[in-house]
Parts: sequence; C-alpha cells; structure tokens
Amino acid sequence: MTPWKGDYLKSTVELMKGISSEYDVWFVDYPFTVKDVLTGMRKPNSMIPWKKIMGIENRIESFDNGTKEDKVNIFTAPPIIPSFWANNDQTFERLNKINYRIILRSVLKTMKGQNSYPDAIITAFNPFTSVGIKEFFPNVPNIYYCYDEISAAPWLKKHGGKMERKLMEEVDACVFTSDHLAKIKGLETKINKVVKNGVDIKVFAPFVKKELTSNSPKTIGYVGTIDDRFDTVLIKSVVEKMPNCHFLMVGRVLDQTVVEQLEGFPNVMFKPAVAITEVPGIMQTLDIAIIPYVKNKFTISIYPLKINEYLAIGLPVIMTSFSDLPEFEDLVKIADRPDTFVAAIEELLEKDSPALIEKRQAFAAENSWQKKASELISILRQFTD
Repeated sequence: MTPWKGDYLKSTVELMKGISSEYDVWFVDYPFTVKDVLTGMRKPNSMIPWKKIMGIENRIESFDNGTKEDKVNIFTAPPIIPSFWANNDQTFERLNKINYRIILRSVLKTMKGQNSYPDAIITAFNPFTSVGIKEFFPNVPNIYYCYDEISAAPWLKKHGGKMERKLMEEVDACVFTSDHLAKIKGLETKINKVVKNGVDIKVFAPFVKKELTSNSPKTIGYVGTIDDRFDTVLIKSVVEKMPNCHFLMVGRVLDQTVVEQLEGFPNVMFKPAVAITEVPGIMQTLDIAIIPYVKNKFTISIYPLKINEYLAIGLPVIMTSFSDLPEFEDLVKIADRPDTFVAAIEELLEKDSPALIEKRQAFAAENSWQKKASELISILRQFTD
C-alpha cells in the first residue's frame, strides 16, 4: 500500500533504504488498478506509470542508497481489479484473492528471473496482499510492520481490521511503531517488537538552529498532512488569542474544512506540500512547531514522524495529548485547551535557550533512521542467520 515516491516521507521507505546495507531489498510498490491504468493513458500528467504497470517499460527500478551494494529494487506489479467498493465480505475476499495472486505471482516470477528469492518478507501495513504469502513463498518468515490503527483508518477500515487479524495469526513476528499499537495488537503467541519512527539527520543537519532568533513577529508552524486529525477548533481559538504571531501551515490538504475555518485570519498562511528535501528549510524559519491532533482511536496509536524532525532542527514543540509518548515529556509541551496552548507558546518564546536547542537536537540524533534500521536488522537476523 505504500508508494516509494511521493511528496511526503514514509517510514517503510526509510527503513528499506536503511536495511539495504545488509540485505538485497525488493520493494513492491503501490499496486495500481485497471481503472488507474486507463486514467494514466487518458491523462499523461496524472503521474500514473501505466507503461510500467503494463510491462511496456521495465517493471524494476533501482534505488542506489549511496553505494552499488546498498540498493533497493522497486517493483511495479501488473494492474489489479478495484475491490474496496465491495461491501459484502465474500465479494471482497474473492476479488482480493485474485489481486494478491496477480501481485505475488508476478513478484515470484520476476525474482526468479533475477536469480533471487527472499530470506524474509516484511508486510508493511498491507494485509490484503500478504494473506497469500504462504501460497507463493512457503517457509519464508513473514514479519508484519504495523504503523497505524488500520481499523480506524477511514480508507481501510471497511475490510482492514478483519484482514489484519487474519494476517497476524499467520506471520512470524510483528513490528509496531508505537508502544500503544504493540499493547493493543500484540499477540502472546508471536514475537512482538517496537521500532519507532526516526529522522534523516543528514538531511536536517545543514538547517539546525544555532541560536535564538530575534525576528518579529514570531512564527508558529505545522508541517505535515492537514486532515481530520487536525484540531481546528483548538487552533482557531489560539489564532484568535495571538494576533501578533504568524501561523504557518505547510502540507497537503485532505480536509478542506481546516482551511475554510482558518484561512480568513490575517495571521494564518497555508502553503502546499513541498519536496522532502525542502522541509528542513521551512522548519528552520519557525520559532515554535506544533502537532495539534485530536485524540481518537486512530491518533492514540500514532508516533508522529514530524516530532523528531522538529527536534532535529532544535525547535520547541507543543502538541496535544493525542498519544502517550512519555519519552518526550522533558522535551515538548503538552496543551489541550486554548488557554494552556497560548501559555505554552508564550513560555517557550520567553524561555527558550541554546542549551535547550542542543538538548532537542541530541535527542533527535539518537533517533536517526540509520539507528532504526539497525533495530529492524536485529529483528530480521533472528530469522535469516
């Protein structure tokens, strides 16, 4: 389900880059449907690689992670049949069985053609394809990598929860990105590990804050997807109470009501998503970074990618108590009400210091993607050595 390319960072992609130093990695890219192919043929600007999907162009693309040895093979599967429209479980399962056979048969054939065969398989938040793993790759260890609460994800919850439970009974180990996910999903009969999200220190290092800025007005910023997780009511009240601060929101907008509620304020600005390489430069312009999520069944399981990115820059961070993240207690401010959120902003603007900036950056450095990949490699070695 995870695309390799895109204008936002994905933990699966970062981990696969990282473990390529030890393993020959094959990454099965986001599966497109027959409908997607037709769209790509009609609309050349759609960015749908329909020629690659149809096998007209090479299905394999190589990503070089710095050396010829550290390489990821990115595989584009043939088109599958749209299936998520099906409300009936039996209809969905029939279509899904056809689809996973299309994908896995093509993966097996392609790998054999390259004289390759997996020592282990990592299923990243995609139980739909992976319920057929044992049919095509018998006796190969299968590890489920779970980074969200699938039963609460709007785009997956119709069939995701049931398929995930079925898959978790079959896999050899589960890796979760948060303690909460491990607590509510981990099975006693399986190996359960937690590998939390990291940050690409090399990308952020040139933009770290060295000292406090004296610019005015101060800029409070959010960088990330703007969707139904965003606590619009809270931030609207904060914006009203702090007319002398600028509020910058940068990211792809999936919930237009957030923009509609906030764009009328003269001290609020929205900017579209930028390339991953441009994110550190934007964060560097901020005085305070925020993660204002509502607390619900979905967000309570989140270990946000952006928190270590903010800290890598050295930024003070304020977030709501949407998730239990005790490791950040000494590094971030927690505020759920407009008055406490405003007070937190005022305190951080007044009391931030070079020592606190260094403390944040040091914490982020201990959570690099390289170190997270090493944690995953240690888990894989239990099955591949």
